[in-house]
Order: sequence, then C-alpha cells, then structure tokens
Amino acid sequence: MEKFENKFNYLELPPEKTHQLEKIRKDIENMGDRLGMPIDEKIKEVVIMCNATGLPTSASCEGHIDHGIPVPWIEISAPNEPKERFIGQQEVFEKIAKKYGITTEEIERGEITTAYWEALKECSQNGETEEYKKWKKENKKLLNEAKLLLEKFYKNREVDPELKLEIDDGEECFRIHNGGKDYKSIGKNEFSESEREESLKRLEKYRAEMNAFAEFLKKEYFLNNK
Repeated sequence: MEKFENKFNYLELPPEKTHQLEKIRKDIENMGDRLGMPIDEKIKEVVIMCNATGLPTSASCEGHIDHGIPVPWIEISAPNEPKERFIGQQEVFEKIAKKYGITTEEIERGEITTAYWEALKECSQNGETEEYKKWKKENKKLLNEAKLLLEKFYKNREVDPELKLEIDDGEECFRIHNGGKDYKSIGKNEFSESEREESLKRLEKYRAEMNAFAEFLKKEYFLNNK
C-alpha cells in the first residue's frame, strides 16, 4: 500500500482514494481543455488535484513568455454549462445572423463584433434561463470553496505577494493564478533577450508556487474522508 507523508508522520493511503485519483489522472491525460487543446505538462498536476478535490477545471495554461500570459493559471467552472444563457437566445441569434448574412456560430464566437453585441443586447432583455441561473449558483459555491482552500493554504505560509495565488473572479467561472503585475497578455516576441531571461526566472517561481498548491491539494484529498 502506498504511503503519504504529512507533517506528523507517514500515513497509509486508502486504496479506494488512490484508485479514484488514478482514474482522475488517466481521464485528465486523455482530455483537452474547452478549446480541445492538450493540457500543458507543467500545469497538469495542479489540474488533476483541483478536479480531485472538487474544483472542476475548464481551461488552464502553464504560462509562456512568447505569447499569452507569462504566468500559470487555472480556470474553474461548474460542468454542463447551458448552451443558452438567455431566454430565446437561439431565435435572436438566428435572426441577427440572417440580418448580417452570417452563421450563428460566427456570432457565438464573436467573429463579427457588431453582430455579436447586437444579438447579446437584444436577447439579454429576456432575462437568463433557469438552467443558467442554477449553473451560476454552482459556480458561486465553487468560488467559495476555492477561497477557503487558498485561505487554508496560506494560513501558515508567507510568500512574496507576487508569487501568492489569488482568484480572478469573473461573472461565471473564475481563475486561480499568481504573477501580480505579470498577469497580463503579451504579444509574440514582445520581450528583449534580457527581459525574456528575467521573465523565465519569474515564471519558474510562479510555477513552483502552483506546484506547492498541488501538493497541498493532494494532502487535502487524502486527509478528507469524503
């Protein structure tokens, strides 16, 4: 039987929880994010442990210094997001698509911004569907759980404020990230060579803090009787 080290001693791991974690790990290995892209290797363990502890992930990134955001982040959202947010949304999108001579998919992807905002403005007047309201409530519960976990993680842990994980709370889903001033999008080849080297050093520290959070979640997972 596997063993697990905590601050007291080595504990034997419950085999059922070990098997459950291995199943989650295999599922994550065989899946991509919501865009169908494979999960970055240097964020994968955090993604696995978030899902294991009841924080379902919908997107993630290990951080890159040549595009995107140069810090790691994980997006959390409740599963089974309703296709329609607003009452009668599909009918409105079809009407606006016909008006502009485009497809509803193009509107949904925001490719034609004028059509997208026109459709969104019109259908939002109908109010949100009950399914969507329920989904948002589930996200709120997940947000509260994530806040409690981060609070517990940092209870006796002091780190540089730039390294400290925080929550970027959106209207529905939310992100866990660190990086402080580095948490912003960058363009391709935006950094000079010296800036790239410094950014990479910071990125490694950000990733290390994320990995420490993954280890914390692993302890929470095995010490939780649920």
